[in-house]
Order: sequence, then structure tokens, then C-alpha cells
Amino acid sequence: MLDIALVSLIQDMSEKAGVEGTIQYWLRVGENLAKRMGKEAYMGWPSFNVALREGRTAFSIEGNVVALTDLAITDVDGDVVGYIYALETCVFHPTILRIRYSVGELPKADKAVAEEYNMTYRDIAVCNFCIIHQKFREEVARNITVAGQALEAMLLANRGFTGETKIVEDNLRKIGINPDFVRSLLRNYACVFALVMKGAKLRGEVSEE
Repeated sequence: MLDIALVSLIQDMSEKAGVEGTIQYWLRVGENLAKRMGKEAYMGWPSFNVALREGRTAFSIEGNVVALTDLAITDVDGDVVGYIYALETCVFHPTILRIRYSVGELPKADKAVAEEYNMTYRDIAVCNFCIIHQKFREEVARNITVAGQALEAMLLANRGFTGETKIVEDNLRKIGINPDFVRSLLRNYACVFALVMKGAKLRGEVSEE
């Protein structure tokens, strides 16, 4: 019942604070949650990926996040500077199911908030809850170091409850991943993102210059 009340809060917030006010609220929720998780440091990518698999890193709070270790991201020198990661099931999926079965549909504000976020910030949200996820990932990445280097989260693709998808092709070009391949990943995962060492010179970025 509590999560259903939370969804009802979205409609109430949008009516009182407006769509933009709701977006700002969810951004603060994601940012503040990341801050409470604290800082982490790892010797290298293998130790980080093991910690992720065992649920010992802040990213694990989102659910079962899988390191796609066959998809290493390299810089212009060929060194591994990151990996692609995928969330198997959105943590809000059970909530959305309960809403559909008990109320019938998500509040209209859900779509309105997501659409405004896509137009104003970046076109990757499939529902309003994506705002929390995405801000959380970006802030958590800043609090984690791998081999002494801070990380940067790159949002790549999402799949919505009804099957709609959002893909950030600019980020895919930077890391050299084909959009069609990422779409195939969305058959089994709710969303896909990359973690790379901040400041790394990616091949796609250099080719764009």
C-alpha cells in the first residue's frame, strides 16, 4: 500500500509544485541518496565487478546490476577504462504492477514528468522514476574510485513497462557500441549504462573532434 501511496504523491506534487517542481524533487532524492551511500575505492575493475556481483557497492541498491565484462570500454591507447552494466529488473517494476492491478493505470503526472524531463534535460526517461535512477548513478559514480580514478556514469538505454525504449546514441558513439546491439540487450534488461574513468579519452570522442 505504501508504494501505491507514493505513486499517488506524484500526481499531488505535480498539481501543487508543477511538473518542473516534481523533476527537481526527484533529482534531489537521487542526489541525497547517493551522498548517504558514502565513498568507495577499488584496486581495479576486477575488484569492483566482484563487489558489484556480491552486492557490496552502492550500485547494488538498484537491484541485480550485471557487469557485462565482455563489453570492456577502451581508450585511444587500448587500455580498459570502463565497462557496460545492465539492470535486470527496475526496482519500481513491482510497484508499477501493483498500481496497474489495483488502480488501473499510473497517474497522468507520470507521463507528463517524464516528457518534460526528456525535453528539458535529456531524452532517456521512460517514466518519472527514471529521474531518480539516473541522478543516483551519476552521483554514486563520482564517489567511487577504481585504480585511483573517479568514475563517470554514462546513460545508454532504458526499456519501459510497456516495451518502449529510449537510447542515447551520442553516448553509444563515444564508447563505440552499436545502437542495434544495445536494443538487443534491452530484451533481457531494464536499462543499460556505462561506467568509465573520468577524463579518459574515448575513441569515439576523439574521432568526433
